[in-house]
Amino acid sequence: MSGRIGFVVASVVTLSVTGSLAVAPRAMAATPRYTLTVGPDAVQRYTGINDNGDIIGVGQQAGAQNGEGFVLKAGTNTPTFLSTAADPGNTRQFTTPHAINTHGAVAGDVFPSGSANIRRATRWPTPGASGVDLGVDPNQPFFDVEATGINDTGLIAGRTVDPASKVTAWTVSGSTITRLPSLPGGRQARALAVNNTGLVVGSSASSASAVSASAWQNGQVRNLGALPGGDFAEADAVNSAGVAVGVSNTTPSGDGVDLHAVKFSGGTVTDLNIPGTSTLANATATGINDSGVIVGALPNGGAYVYRNGVATDLNTLIPANSGFRIVNATGINDKGAIVGVARKGFGGRTFGVLLTPAA
Repeated sequence: MSGRIGFVVASVVTLSVTGSLAVAPRAMAATPRYTLTVGPDAVQRYTGINDNGDIIGVGQQAGAQNGEGFVLKAGTNTPTFLSTAADPGNTRQFTTPHAINTHGAVAGDVFPSGSANIRRATRWPTPGASGVDLGVDPNQPFFDVEATGINDTGLIAGRTVDPASKVTAWTVSGSTITRLPSLPGGRQARALAVNNTGLVVGSSASSASAVSASAWQNGQVRNLGALPGGDFAEADAVNSAGVAVGVSNTTPSGDGVDLHAVKFSGGTVTDLNIPGTSTLANATATGINDSGVIVGALPNGGAYVYRNGVATDLNTLIPANSGFRIVNATGINDKGAIVGVARKGFGGRTFGVLLTPAA
């Protein structure tokens, strides 16, 4: 693929960059500076980006409620909100996109109007088309049925949470639903991302008290492990080489405590050693591209890019006079463009932001 994606998607002017750089190893590409582009007024956060530069996120269109998913096509500044045939105006439902492939197909979920804690896994074939229910676990009082990933062949990964909080993993290809097994000794599994080879990653219970990062290929489950001493790990993103990133703890504390940003590769779990990570301050890794560049959230509420073994605060790589503070990085594409969430000043509303490597 070719072409730059440093397009303007809002009324905010793209700015030149100042600030310091982290020192990368010699003979390796240095961490780039970034131009900053802030999303349109209707945008509240960006959640992902494909290699064409199309962005997904959540916002609010005029006359509708908060929490509406959208696609922002590359080169445009008007979000296309995701609707369904049951609510074409998006006035009675909530939609959340979790992944977009290079063809523009989106996977996510819909919270229909009047439903009692029922979330439905949904696919939008193209921006502007009505969402289609994937048919996973129909007509059941499930709490949460969510599509979490989609690859370029249209394979969708997802998870179901039932009223007893049991989590099961699955994939959908066309109309075929495949249940993914948990690790031996466990009864729960969660699929969170899928790459173009069909490799699905997420997590699975490995015993009654431990959850390990997991991968599925051709219906077979594999344990990706956890950091030494930990009892929880999860893979949240995966690139085309099968390198995954996510989180793991280092003490038996379960999900949500003492989380370290990690990489899963070649049977090894590597702590990214994000500065400030501790039992009281979590770090996450939320995206990785085919060059191995990783993004995620810092323990202090900021965001980072990890390149050549160096984690750099993204707020030091954008214009110092922008007035925005990036609080999370949620995705990165193979051109190095990063999307995330920012605030202006302290508190207040959030904004979707695009960071494009400066020429």
